[in-house]
Amino acid sequence: MWSRHSVYVKFMGLTGKRQRALVLVGFLSVSQQDNQRSIPARGLQTGVKLGIRRTVYRAFEVPGKTRGAWSRDAWAGFFCGIYIGGIMPFVLVVARKQLHMSEALIGLMVAAPFIGNLFALFWANAMEGRSKMPFVVWPCIIGRAIFFLMLFVHTPIWYAAIVTSSQFLVTITSPAYASIMKDIYPDKLRGRMMGYVRVLIALANVVTAMIAGRMLSGDGYRFVFPIAAAFGILSTVFFRTINVSKPTVEEIQGKKKTHEFLADAIKILGQDRLFLWFALSVFTYGCGNLLLQPIIPIFQVDKLNFGPKDVSVLTLVFNVFWMFSYLYWGRRVDTSNPLKIIIINILINMMIPLNYIIAGSLGHPTIVALFPSAAALGISAAGIELAYFNAVLRFADPRRISTYMALFSCLLGIRGTLAPFAGAWAMKTFASNHWNIGYLFGITMVLMLLGMMMQIVGMRNERQN
Repeated sequence: MWSRHSVYVKFMGLTGKRQRALVLVGFLSVSQQDNQRSIPARGLQTGVKLGIRRTVYRAFEVPGKTRGAWSRDAWAGFFCGIYIGGIMPFVLVVARKQLHMSEALIGLMVAAPFIGNLFALFWANAMEGRSKMPFVVWPCIIGRAIFFLMLFVHTPIWYAAIVTSSQFLVTITSPAYASIMKDIYPDKLRGRMMGYVRVLIALANVVTAMIAGRMLSGDGYRFVFPIAAAFGILSTVFFRTINVSKPTVEEIQGKKKTHEFLADAIKILGQDRLFLWFALSVFTYGCGNLLLQPIIPIFQVDKLNFGPKDVSVLTLVFNVFWMFSYLYWGRRVDTSNPLKIIIINILINMMIPLNYIIAGSLGHPTIVALFPSAAALGISAAGIELAYFNAVLRFADPRRISTYMALFSCLLGIRGTLAPFAGAWAMKTFASNHWNIGYLFGITMVLMLLGMMMQIVGMRNERQN
């Protein structure tokens, strides 16, 4: 049997890429004991763990003060991946396939998180001068626990009510989550650290989605969704253990009344022209992207006759590309202008409507025909999420991060509340008049292209300033 020292030496002799691959396998074993210099010899297993624990921070350049938070964030991400994989890929397809839900209710479910984002400025004001953690923990626990009610659901209206309520509540966390990430991760490493946690989310998502997709025939959602929700609550419990900074005396004393806070937030759009242009370009691109959200599941079910098993296969493809894209984009976000990354990912995301146009013209396409769109979604979802987050932090005054993030979320809420209903209405109109659905996908591409051009202009303006 190898000695602890020989295993460690062999591990250290691996290339950087192979080290990181092995690190990801043992990622969740990282704990608060990582600062210890000696671990009792326990043969090969201990030797490998020693190699992982002593190399994980060296391989990923994690500062000592972030190690405990990173480990807890990783556990939370893993269980969150189970929650997401067991519910989110199937919510709309189950609604249409099993419950025959109307286009309007599907639009409502898609719009729900964005309706919640309309109130982001109020959430940000409520957490001023207070600990941010409760504003993440309790909305997540309550929002995920609502899925336990699926045990008693048999009608579209109650199904939509549960999904909508859950999605609405979780949006309360957005400004607080941004402040926590800013607090626990250094600016130069934040994209990377968040990316690695999301790799775990994707890993758990892949396995869970494949299992859940085979259990969702009939009324299987009544049991699968509550089980997944239990893991979502467990994720929140782990996230709660992250140590965050307490509000300073200055923050407590500087708390503004609601009307003063709202007026101050709105002034940002007039004072920070670069942020305004960024927000408007995101708004335009997002309208095109959100038009797709209700259109795709309706198209999959009504035109392609796909079911949960087909969606689970697309989810697998999505997650594989999503997972590895986080590894790439996490590093790029830390070293490149996030606006440039957004532009690249918008271009990639435009492949999704293009793929559906081609698939729709094939007559009776197989699931393989939509693999390119699933791959494009995985790549762009990872890149845009990290780029958006870091772009807002790039523009924001360090003392007003919650306000900037809340304002950004509020603008997302405006477009997200309108676009899904417009998409559902447009899909119904095109179908009833027997118009070519390809034109509808083409409209979404035009909006995405316009948003991308606005991002290019915005990036040039930033360079000039």
